[in-house]
Amino acid sequence: MADEATEKLGTVLVIDDEQGPRESLRMVLKYDYDMFLADRVDAGILLLREKNPDLVIMDIRMPEKNGIEGLQEIREINPTVSIVMLTGFGDLETAQQAIRHGATDYLQKPFDVDEIQAVVKKYVERTKLKSRKKQAQEELTKMTQSLGREVGRTNKLTSLGAASSELVRDLRNPLTIVRGYLDLLSYELKEKQETTSDELSEYLDQIEANVGRCADLVESWRALGRLDFSQMQRLNLPKLVNDCYRDTAAHPDIAFSIEADGPEDQYEMLGDRTQVKRALQNLIDNAVKAVEHATGPRITVHFSMTKTDMEIKIVDNGCGVDTKTLQWVFEPLDTASQAEAGAGLGLFITKKVLEEHCGTLGLESRVGDGAVVTVRVPQAHTALGYFSSPESMVRA
Repeated sequence: MADEATEKLGTVLVIDDEQGPRESLRMVLKYDYDMFLADRVDAGILLLREKNPDLVIMDIRMPEKNGIEGLQEIREINPTVSIVMLTGFGDLETAQQAIRHGATDYLQKPFDVDEIQAVVKKYVERTKLKSRKKQAQEELTKMTQSLGREVGRTNKLTSLGAASSELVRDLRNPLTIVRGYLDLLSYELKEKQETTSDELSEYLDQIEANVGRCADLVESWRALGRLDFSQMQRLNLPKLVNDCYRDTAAHPDIAFSIEADGPEDQYEMLGDRTQVKRALQNLIDNAVKAVEHATGPRITVHFSMTKTDMEIKIVDNGCGVDTKTLQWVFEPLDTASQAEAGAGLGLFITKKVLEEHCGTLGLESRVGDGAVVTVRVPQAHTALGYFSSPESMVRA
């Protein structure tokens, strides 16, 4: 066991009306953990609010309020703290009920010393990991919002669509730091694989997703106004849209379909594949998020064409967009309220990418009635007359 002067591994709160088990836990764990004891649920709740423990060990059968009632109160106060219920012989059904109400685990009295030490170590680590994950998610969200606001403010000082190399450097610095943090967690995942691999994997997935979004934001912003004619090629849009949906973490219940007037292979445009796919990916991602909670979620992508242009309509039956939001949905956010509402640079950059390809982007929507996104781009043969170096265009 650790020396008294050694830094403790965590904080444990024991709530049990019986002095014997309560003191036994204190004696077993006091060398490694800061211990706090309560003989009633209400007294334990006060200590929970004050000490913010990493683990609560609570008896199921207690006077005044029982362990199930205490469990429900604790979960309302702290959804992430680990809670282990103590149960006597014959209380297995009650213990299983506790699991259904949010308990992490349960142990039967009398408990084995080695078992209780292993359980406490496991669940203290679990709570700390959840707290770190929550903090990292909040920090990454703030960083993403801050980057978006900074780009929006910088845009006021430069012409729309122009990318500042200084700005891109500033954006890359925090991304480099977070990527280093990701490497550190990858190492930690390997070290703790036996006890917390599932939690750490989820933690890493969240960081990877957010870092990826920030990195795409930086690269997309940097590319604005710098269309590289050497990268222009013929792009089959139905195939590209299908690829975008396939790359999206979509719910299997979503009914996704592509409809086209005439053969799909005639819907070709000239463009930078990376930029056009990013733009379409953003539109598909938005549609998927919009229908996540819809009844019978549905996304339909319809292709049609005129003599010179092609039109893509992405129709969903999702939550829709309110009139106020529609007024600035294609603008770079520059207020905290817009950032908190979930706005960002995605549609702004998408619109700019399409405009660089001589296209347009429109959005019609009402709250509760879904949305219709309309993309118009020139057909490949029409685009040849728009761009200055058609001879550099490569057929895909």
